[in-house]
Amino acid sequence: MGSLVLALLLAFVVGIGVAALVVGASSRQGKPSPGAGILPGIIAFLLVFGMFVLLGSLTIVQAGSVAVVKRLGQVVTVFEPGLNWKLPFIDQTIVYRTQEIVYETSEDPQQSNADYRDVEVDTATSDGQQVTARFTVRFRIRPQEAARIVNNLGTEGEVVEKIVKQNSRVWVRTLLRNFSASQLYSGDIQEAQQSIAAQLTRDFDKEGLELVFFGLRQVTFTEAYKDAVEMKQIEAENITTKQNVAEQAKFEKQRAITAAEGEAERQRLERTGVAQGEAESIKLKAQAEAEATLVKARSQAEANRLIAQSLTDDVINWQAVNEWSGQYPLVISGGGGQPFILPGDLFGIARPTVPTVPTVPITGGTVITAPVTSPAP
Repeated sequence: MGSLVLALLLAFVVGIGVAALVVGASSRQGKPSPGAGILPGIIAFLLVFGMFVLLGSLTIVQAGSVAVVKRLGQVVTVFEPGLNWKLPFIDQTIVYRTQEIVYETSEDPQQSNADYRDVEVDTATSDGQQVTARFTVRFRIRPQEAARIVNNLGTEGEVVEKIVKQNSRVWVRTLLRNFSASQLYSGDIQEAQQSIAAQLTRDFDKEGLELVFFGLRQVTFTEAYKDAVEMKQIEAENITTKQNVAEQAKFEKQRAITAAEGEAERQRLERTGVAQGEAESIKLKAQAEAEATLVKARSQAEANRLIAQSLTDDVINWQAVNEWSGQYPLVISGGGGQPFILPGDLFGIARPTVPTVPTVPITGGTVITAPVTSPAP
């Protein structure tokens, strides 16, 4: 209604001005006529007011936005991008961007290029460490939800203030308390980020918004905690170094043991090889001697066998004749008994003998025959 009053006022002023100019012109011509300026003033009024009416009837909606039309306080329609017509001075439009809108927190908001900037969030971890979180929220307004957003939330700035800012800061401050300082300090914040994004997605869906992206850019700890973590890391590295030295010593010890065992095994194998070689040599020598003895025995046996086969009675008699020394044996015989030949040198080297004595009868029937030796040839 303010625009209507403004248009009427401007049109009236222009009409009065035109009427006054016409009356003044007629007076200068010597024909003063107070009613001469009424018609031109009315025409000027209508022209000016008509121009305001025409301009108030046209609405151009830019790409990437929509316009919600309110008529006497009630939402009647939503204009899409392009040229749209409305009732002048009665219909009002509220424009919403449907492009991505960025809300961002940082240490120095003035340095940010986001659409809406804010300071970082203070919170604490599950183990009581104080931290500050910097994050970015990218979202858009759903065009089909624009009318509901007008009724429930208001303008785009009010949407950011009431939903995006409040919900994101609350959930970042609340959900980071579920994570320990070591989880966040190590940079493994993916789980925390997903948890916050899931909660914001549910909240935004209820209000006609679409969450495009949520990111925890940085979680900053106090200097005291950083120093404590650094000292802990140094101690851990020292422990690791000592463990590595111990493992190296253990490895060297095992290597020395393995080398000693290998040397002992080598010496054992050498001794075993030498002993086995000597045993094999002794065995082969014994086998050779046994085989030689066996061959010798077999040869002797074969010779004996051949000799035994060749010893006939004639050969034996012939050998006896050749070996006889020429001495007769001493024979003693009893009465009626068998004669007994005393042992003597039947075979041997001939030696001088005495002449043979004739047999002499002896009382009791015994006869002694003395040997008679033939003169040596």
